[in-house]
Amino acid sequence: MRAEEQFDSFYLKTRRALVHQTFALTGDIAAAQRAVRDAYVGAWHHWRKVRTHEDPREWVRPRAWAQAQRRHSARLWQRTRDLSLQDRAVLDALHKLSTAERRALLIVHLAGLSPEAGARELNVTQQTLETHLRSAGSKLSAELGIDASSLRDPLMALAEAASAVSLPRAAGIRREGRNRRRTHTAAGALAVTFLSVATGAFAYEPAEVPTAGSLTPAQDAPRTQRGVPEEDTTLPSADDLLTSEDVNRLDPKARWRSAETSDNTSGDGINYICQQERFADPEGLATLVRVLKPRSERRPLRSVVQTVEISQSSDNAAATYSTVLSWFAGCQDGAVHLRRSFDVGGIADHAALLEFESWGPPRTDYSVAVAQVGQVVSTSVATTVNGSAPRATSVARVLGTAAQAICERSGEEGCTARPRLEPASPAPSGEAPGMLATVDMPPLTGVAKPWVGTSAATATKNPAATSCDHADFRKEGAVRNRTRTFLVPEARLPKRFGLTETYGTFKSPKAAAAFLREIRKRFARCEDRDLATEIVSAHSIREGRLDGSTWRLNTELSKHTVVVFEVGFVRRGATVAQVMLVPAGQADLAPGAFGDLVVRAGQRLGELQ
Repeated sequence: MRAEEQFDSFYLKTRRALVHQTFALTGDIAAAQRAVRDAYVGAWHHWRKVRTHEDPREWVRPRAWAQAQRRHSARLWQRTRDLSLQDRAVLDALHKLSTAERRALLIVHLAGLSPEAGARELNVTQQTLETHLRSAGSKLSAELGIDASSLRDPLMALAEAASAVSLPRAAGIRREGRNRRRTHTAAGALAVTFLSVATGAFAYEPAEVPTAGSLTPAQDAPRTQRGVPEEDTTLPSADDLLTSEDVNRLDPKARWRSAETSDNTSGDGINYICQQERFADPEGLATLVRVLKPRSERRPLRSVVQTVEISQSSDNAAATYSTVLSWFAGCQDGAVHLRRSFDVGGIADHAALLEFESWGPPRTDYSVAVAQVGQVVSTSVATTVNGSAPRATSVARVLGTAAQAICERSGEEGCTARPRLEPASPAPSGEAPGMLATVDMPPLTGVAKPWVGTSAATATKNPAATSCDHADFRKEGAVRNRTRTFLVPEARLPKRFGLTETYGTFKSPKAAAAFLREIRKRFARCEDRDLATEIVSAHSIREGRLDGSTWRLNTELSKHTVVVFEVGFVRRGATVAQVMLVPAGQADLAPGAFGDLVVRAGQRLGELQ
């Protein structure tokens, strides 16, 4: 039989069952459709190798399942039309199972494999699969109110909904596979093949994975014929991820080890702070995740997580890079503060380094390194609990190592450049353009509750004004102004506590500079005009394109009441921002933190230009 006829027969006989399985696995009919198509395109691309399998479904099924899980979003069936109430109930019940339990259930009850064959395909021991199978059967039967012996019936009933999917004709699949072979691009099924070889499993089982960084299956697990990456591929595999030796410079005493490696299709998919979705590129080809930890729990506690996302093109990877940075720039992940941002030159198409701190307890520092190399984005997050964060230069070198591995895999030259750190403004937060964001708020001494910001609004009066400046942006020539206030509502603080920012945009930089000069004059005369106010300290800001000043004031409201004000003005181009903090007792910023915050306000003004 000709290869085309052999493939066409295989495709027509098996495609509907595979859509059924991937739909049951994810509850996402669109993801099932695309994953099955891509898996068969990959099968034709490698048909010379795939047809030698005793059952070619053993090659196609793992790739379709993994692609479907990469593409799906949880509980999409809730927005899918024409699903019966029974089907929705079955999918809801399946969704409540763990990924490992759901895979075990479907590999036996829908794919029809024996526990021995299913364990081999999922790359777990038979005992592990049978444990998951019993657990899944017990949970599903209880959820659906049926006997465990009847579990296959509601699963099979999902075939009707899955049959509504339209799939390409066999000739179309072969044509797409030929195009892939001709252009030598690494598309979905091939990238997932790399993952299957690299991680040794599509259902990640931590207990089965060696801890030494090797990504081969556990020695006692039966080996399967998975195929190997093409020699000319330019995409990274798990062999190109950071190793324990690579992160040793972050803490040489830690004796690092590779704790976990996966394709990020299990669990909730959230691997590091500020991450908002499982994948920054939902249409990407593949993802690799590695966790590195010290061999013993010593102080300080440290860990490193590296996530690599492979996009379909360099343009898509650039968008992925921007998405990842936006997650960090507008981080909503509780009480964390973005301390510093750097651009990193010399090591990738684009690279950045960010430093965060938590408000504790426990005190936690996060050093974040993100790089784009071609169609690949690598994100590494080093976490330090109750200790000193690694130096930015050390983190940059680790980033350089990660980028170098990806660069060398792509066959490019000049992959060994030394990283260069340049202080930079953070990416837009997505909260209020040109204004401070929640993630910019520094920790308060003695307070571990998060700041909350109001929506930005036009100011008829300037709520940030003090008795020294009486600043009224609108009356003094600003053509546009905005204001917002930050509070800590969960903390029991006096009502006077809070931080307010107001900015005004003037007709020209010259007009803005004249306004700032006038403000400085008012503060210089303040103590003479307002005998109840004392200027405790004053500092100038000269950083890049920023020009500003800060003052700390004590204002006596009565014989027994003194209110402290921290006030700062900063200009960037034609816009001036005013930041005013009223601390309360111990709820104050650390020395120097207010000045840094005013600088950050100036950096944020760049979003308006």
